Amino acid sequence: MGKLNTVLFGKYQLCRILGTGRLGTVFLAVHLGLSEYRAIKRVPKSFLEYDQFRREALILKELRHPGIPIVYDVEEDENYSYLIEEYLEGESLYDLVKSQGYLPQRLVIHYGIQLTDIMNYLHLAGTTPLLYLDLQPRNLLVCHGSVKLIDFDHAAFTDEANSAADRYGTVGCAAPEQYEKNGKLDERTDLYAIGVILHYLYTGAFPAVPYEPVPAMKPELAAIIRTCLEEKRERRFSSASELNKRLKQLEQRGAAANACLQPSPLMIALAGSKAGAGTTHIAVGLSVCLRNLGYPNLYEERNGSGMGAELGTFTGALRDRCGLMQYHGFVWKPAYGPGVKLPMPSCSLMIADYGHEVAAALAAEPDALILVCDGREWSREAALSALKRVSECRIPYAAVYNHLAESARVKPPEGIERKRCFRAPYFADPFRTYEGTRGFYCQVLEALKLVPDVGEYAAGSRRSLLVPLWNHACGKLRKKVEFLRNAAGLFRNAAGFLQSTAGKAREKAHENES
Repeated sequence: MGKLNTVLFGKYQLCRILGTGRLGTVFLAVHLGLSEYRAIKRVPKSFLEYDQFRREALILKELRHPGIPIVYDVEEDENYSYLIEEYLEGESLYDLVKSQGYLPQRLVIHYGIQLTDIMNYLHLAGTTPLLYLDLQPRNLLVCHGSVKLIDFDHAAFTDEANSAADRYGTVGCAAPEQYEKNGKLDERTDLYAIGVILHYLYTGAFPAVPYEPVPAMKPELAAIIRTCLEEKRERRFSSASELNKRLKQLEQRGAAANACLQPSPLMIALAGSKAGAGTTHIAVGLSVCLRNLGYPNLYEERNGSGMGAELGTFTGALRDRCGLMQYHGFVWKPAYGPGVKLPMPSCSLMIADYGHEVAAALAAEPDALILVCDGREWSREAALSALKRVSECRIPYAAVYNHLAESARVKPPEGIERKRCFRAPYFADPFRTYEGTRGFYCQVLEALKLVPDVGEYAAGSRRSLLVPLWNHACGKLRKKVEFLRNAAGLFRNAAGFLQSTAGKAREKAHENES
């Protein structure tokens, strides 16, 4: 087992170690017969909590939900037991928030709806509710825009959970009753953690108790989170289904809250006026920006540059059954050529990179097109010709001038609206968010009038400043309140002492008069 070229049970070729934890080691493996990746969790039979692992395996094997990894088999040999399950490549909500700081309300609600749907399934999975009991951002993966729940170490049916000698949970996420030895656990225990996660996604921090929403949060979302975080279970939502309905109602109240989550995918095509215009750089940056704004999307390489395959080699990313790869939340489909037939992925918004093939981009009839013009002096004619061609089509478009000299200005040719032309800022790494890039992309998207409400997030940095300022202000306010309470106590004590002294003085004066 020391070498990772081992074949387990005649069909699982081990590739590498994905991670190690309290219960054992997780390997990445390939099913030799199906050519599909599997995650294999190996636990030694000598492990003290081996029975807990067996219980987790038996529970997972019976569950079938899109948000829960599929367990294909449970195997064992002389020394170990093995849980063979679906391999999920994604980014945890913890890592997502760590890299972005916070998520927009649209995406918080979208992920919340998926999470409550998973929990509702779990709570109805058996004759008694199956409780997860350790909901936290690290245990939730986002895989191509879908939330997946992993690590069922502490999951238990209600009767088992309440009779267990020990209780587990994550500090900051666990409900108050989980800290009490005799506290009753039920479905509402998991709902408390959902409230924590919703606040965490929106602010980047765990909530304080009693709950105080940040000023930028909409009252409707704050009311939902406050109900989840009630100390007494009876005051929380009665079920995950009820919470799910409330979140869906809030999602539907927005004028276009589901515009980019609709069944028919939208396509934004990008093409350059010539080779080397920087189309791929701008396209990748757009995909990353849209994700950060709350619009899950898929970048598809439709040119012969080979960037998609090179990025896969560089990052070590793995292909899924649809040929998709992922790196830090950026999801892309390399160009495979016409001879490769793959299943169509579930996708609501596509960023199609046509390189410098303007004709191919127009022939695809996208919902919008971004023409990347090479702004260098010697490339002006090529940019002018491509822009004229694009403007003659009935497709919403925007022109982005790249490689423009610092002192040069964007000068659209005659007949082209100035509001459709933009100067691309310099940014070295398209996978990162730089100051100015968010505003640039939001201006381009607003001109296309395809992705709604981007203006709300163009100034998103203001909220990222408001959140820590609000938390700091709340902390100072709590200290002042505590100071005033202490001061009031001192005043009460002083007043009592003065009253007592005055009483004694009156008694003494009365005695002297007598």
